[in-house]
Amino acid sequence: MMSPSRFKALALMSIVFLLGAIVGASLGTTVVSRKFASPQEAAGKPGKVKFIDKLNARLQLSPEQTGQLKIILDETHQQFGALHESVKPQFEGIRNRMRDRIREQLNDSQKQEFEVMVREYDACRDKRKRK
Repeated sequence: MMSPSRFKALALMSIVFLLGAIVGASLGTTVVSRKFASPQEAAGKPGKVKFIDKLNARLQLSPEQTGQLKIILDETHQQFGALHESVKPQFEGIRNRMRDRIREQLNDSQKQEFEVMVREYDACRDKRKRK
């Protein structure tokens, strides 16, 4: 037979364990539903659509306003794209000068590994651009 104090301790540990499991499961479900359910809905929408949806939800836009906002956002996107293309060579020049200065500080084996790192970085950057 188990002593009463040992039985109480075992019962108390069991209750704490069960409560922990219940709280953990409920919090886990809440976190998972918030973390993964909502972003998937929004993830399928382009940035412009999400932005217009937010504006519409907060400002109750008319259909005419929504149409005009789409035009404004399209024009602005084109302007940002043109600006980006115009300064892109400057960014590339700065990046290349930085890489050259780094290379000057490295020994031959470090330079080889640095070149691998540069290729990986460039591939990652190119991949992000395509998205």
